Amino acid sequence: MSSRDRLVWPLGLAALLALMISGSLALLAIASANPDPRVVDDAWSAEKRLHADLRADRRAREAGLTLALEAVRVDGGVEVEARLVDASGRARHADRVEVRRERPAEGGLDGEFVLDARDGAHRGAIPLPRPGRWVLVARAQAGDLVASRRVALFVP
Repeated sequence: MSSRDRLVWPLGLAALLALMISGSLALLAIASANPDPRVVDDAWSAEKRLHADLRADRRAREAGLTLALEAVRVDGGVEVEARLVDASGRARHADRVEVRRERPAEGGLDGEFVLDARDGAHRGAIPLPRPGRWVLVARAQAGDLVASRRVALFVP
């Protein structure tokens, strides 16, 4: 067995180790360039808020409240109209309606918008800066009740 044959496996092992280290550094660079908005600094408080929102949403469903959401495409985004309605279909007053814009395929483009109350509904323009799939998550608050709705959009 020559000295060259004895060096093959340590060199292969070193190359494999170098490949693993470079792969880890590449994943670190990608992860730091595209932060996930669901990762928060204070997970304890975020979980408490999440459970409070889920309880308020359940109480709204038990009270028969739903959020009617309509999105009409316009240049550069969508016009959103949200109405809080009860089980009989009558409009109910919402104290505040927020819409969160999410881009599932790409980080850094998510945003939150508050809709303006006009003519018994809440309306607002939501910009969609790039073509592709977007998700709008609307949340209407009426007192201690919260009704929410998710809508997926595709912008060509």
